[in-house]
Amino acid sequence: MILSALKSIFDIDNVGKRWGVRILYLMTVILNAAIHFNPWADTDFSLLQSWIYSYNSMTEYDPEVYEALMTSFPLSAGNIIYILTLMLSIIILMGSAYLYAAVFVREYRKEKIATFKDGDEEVINYAVSHIPDKPIEVRKLVGRYILIMLFTLVAGVPIVLISAEFLFLAFLGLPFIFTAPVAYLSGDAGFFKSLPYSARLSKPYYFVNMRSIALVGIIAVILYFALPYLANLSLTAYYIIDAATKTWLWLSIARLAALTYCTMKDMPIKGSRRPFAI
Repeated sequence: MILSALKSIFDIDNVGKRWGVRILYLMTVILNAAIHFNPWADTDFSLLQSWIYSYNSMTEYDPEVYEALMTSFPLSAGNIIYILTLMLSIIILMGSAYLYAAVFVREYRKEKIATFKDGDEEVINYAVSHIPDKPIEVRKLVGRYILIMLFTLVAGVPIVLISAEFLFLAFLGLPFIFTAPVAYLSGDAGFFKSLPYSARLSKPYYFVNMRSIALVGIIAVILYFALPYLANLSLTAYYIIDAATKTWLWLSIARLAALTYCTMKDMPIKGSRRPFAI
């Protein structure tokens, strides 16, 4: 069962005719790998580490020492460029994940509707009450995509900081909220209504969703600690494999959110019925 769930989550190119998702994956990998080869970026933060050590070593407040430290903050232009490129990398990954989730839902609904139109009485009798909504129009999807990206750019950092402050509570609430962007991009809910709508759908599926999120999280942690060892063999290979792996994980998370949302939307749990295994 776990292997089946992993295959469903990580089989990222299994969407529609596949070529669109493969192009999205390839472009995202190229952009993220290129960031590591930025000639103006400086990855040497040894001076900053020494500065932080000196700052933390202050046993008592000394105005002269404090002023000297503040006026000699060792963050070079190259360091700033490198930090900005890392932020750009996250934006690219987030944008690709949103786009993947939106495409997944559209293709899912198109294929489901096509199945019902085939005239298979057994399929129709079994699933007629779960016929999916119509796929969102591309014009509306573009507008929603732009809006959610703008919101991510403006509110992303504050949300991450607040989540880090209340990490345990954020983790417990993740199964309720991680499908909210999908609810909005699918066209089923408005911008402000997508979060409560997603939470209402997720309530009966809470433990199923938590299990799936935990599986992805465990694999992400393993890769996070394992991949840096490649840098000892070849830094270039590490940058490329790191970009490919990060893209794969982000699109897998997007696939999980979209797959979960489609399942919850089309197969809502009623009473004590056993939840569908995502």
